[in-house]
Amino acid sequence: MTDHELATKLKELAEAPAPPPRIDLGRARRIGGRRRRVRTTALVLGCAAVVTAGAVTAVSLFRPVPPATAPVATAPGVTPVTPVPADNPMETKASFGWLPGQIEGVEYAVGAHGDAALAVGRGELPPMIWLSVHDQEPPIPGGLGGSPSRIPARVGDRDGYWLTTEANDPLNHGDTYLSWRARDGRWAQLHAYYLAGPDLQQVLTRVAADVRFGNRPVPLPLHITSLPRTFSLSDGYLRRRAGQDGVPWRLVLQYTADGGLATINVSPPGGPTDGLGEPECVTKNGLKACVSFNQPKIGGVTAEELLSRITVLGPDETKWTTHVIG
Repeated sequence: MTDHELATKLKELAEAPAPPPRIDLGRARRIGGRRRRVRTTALVLGCAAVVTAGAVTAVSLFRPVPPATAPVATAPGVTPVTPVPADNPMETKASFGWLPGQIEGVEYAVGAHGDAALAVGRGELPPMIWLSVHDQEPPIPGGLGGSPSRIPARVGDRDGYWLTTEANDPLNHGDTYLSWRARDGRWAQLHAYYLAGPDLQQVLTRVAADVRFGNRPVPLPLHITSLPRTFSLSDGYLRRRAGQDGVPWRLVLQYTADGGLATINVSPPGGPTDGLGEPECVTKNGLKACVSFNQPKIGGVTAEELLSRITVLGPDETKWTTHVIG
């Protein structure tokens, strides 16, 4: 949308006698810009810890990082890592059940910038519903200030609450938080924005009530033999943004070892490539796989050698595997 079109719409809203729609276009654009800045900054900081000074020339701008909640204290220069499961680098702590029609697919993210499932739609500002699971009650997101209101909510047969800066608006002007305690004692939270339509409170409580808890490996489109033992997963995501990436999905796995960053990309041909360094790529079984290193060797292997250990399983998701490594 151009600035002229935005100004015209805002003028029409100002002159209309009816209440404005749920989506504030100006605010949505501001939130979108802020989220892009948060995402980019988080990735720069995450990658900088494993790249020597002066070597950073490009950093991923595609990682679907959820908006930050509370900062995590870490030692200077150290990037937190997620322990790699025995044979699958990507697990989800909970899964969506029912989702509204405006949602097109579900993405997954693991690693230093947060573990979450993300239900996402289409468009320049696609509707998003983040699902995260916490061992304790989630901290107050930084953007809400120190004393937001808690409005009681019922999620199935469980008690929960809306977190909002406006006591008379549980949906917090469309930047919505819903938290509740699961049967196993853990806490879950939905963070939704850019959703349109009536009865959004009922929609989101239905989404929450149908969440399925329990760790589950996510099927992935590759198998890796002999992954170096020193590799530690720093970030991973399975993204579904056909309108932005030019492909229906793409997988990125980033590992740190020996002060280096190794990035694996898998997608249908034509998608963008994440990572630092010149990628080594192969197209086979209808998919393109690329490996990029920010230094000649990491974990005792070159990018080309690691690529030779990867088998892509094709675009048919029913043939993807949860046994990825080994």
